Amino acid sequence: MRVLIVILAVAAALISCEEKTAVPQEWQFDKTIALDGINPIGIALDGNDIFLSDGDHNRVVKVSETGDILIEIDGFERPMHIDFGAANFQITDKVTTSILKERALFVPEYGRDSIAVMRDNKRDYLIINDSLDAPAAISVYENEIAIADFYNNRILYNNGKQWMSIGTEGKELGQLYYPTDVQITEDKIYVADAYNHRGQVFDKTGNGLALIGTNQNMNATTGIFVTKTEVYLTDFENGRILVFDMNYELKQILETSIDKPTDVFVNDKTLYITNYRKGELVKYSLKEITNEKS
Repeated sequence: MRVLIVILAVAAALISCEEKTAVPQEWQFDKTIALDGINPIGIALDGNDIFLSDGDHNRVVKVSETGDILIEIDGFERPMHIDFGAANFQITDKVTTSILKERALFVPEYGRDSIAVMRDNKRDYLIINDSLDAPAAISVYENEIAIADFYNNRILYNNGKQWMSIGTEGKELGQLYYPTDVQITEDKIYVADAYNHRGQVFDKTGNGLALIGTNQNMNATTGIFVTKTEVYLTDFENGRILVFDMNYELKQILETSIDKPTDVFVNDKTLYITNYRKGELVKYSLKEITNEKS
């Protein structure tokens, strides 16, 4: 009997310990990284390497954690929201045509109405049998691609087999007004519906499922990032990042050191925000919430 009591006591202690480790966490400001001569629009990470699109200077740069430029790729025409990925799509360098199979950097060129593909210091262009008008963002997920087609007020989406157009101009669910960012997940497509001042969720057949942040008085929702548990939206004119849960309920508002944010990227317990106007990269960290006793 004593052995059984001891076992039960140990089990209860272990359960209690596990419950105590489930401490709530929130994003807290860490630091601001000055970017010398860079006005960042989009951000993407390749492992821990940070890449920024600098639309004002027609380039993409790789920067260090201190903001130093490590690599510069120029010659773009206003690069926007970039992404890394591997997908079996046709690409061309206007001399030869081939199939892209390896991981590459995809760069939407707002001023050239095209999608550049960078790999091994070689620049190709995605072959699209449709007309883009100021592509503002691209998302690559496995063998799928989605493009925020800004002036056409739509998402151009390829499910790995065929292209389809998602969204029409308007204010209702399923309609878009100048989308500027997009992200594909396992079963959904999330859009920064910039000048409808909200986020929007579609299924992969093009049906509108939900609107995000319609009651938060956002002004120009330029960037979006989605993890398994949260959705992040940039509130450009108000200088904020809004964090929502997967039921699209507001969890947290980030404002410290944020000014004209265009994009956001989450890498494990680190959150990066691009401050376009000031030329900065803002870093937040995920930390435990402590309740101090008075």
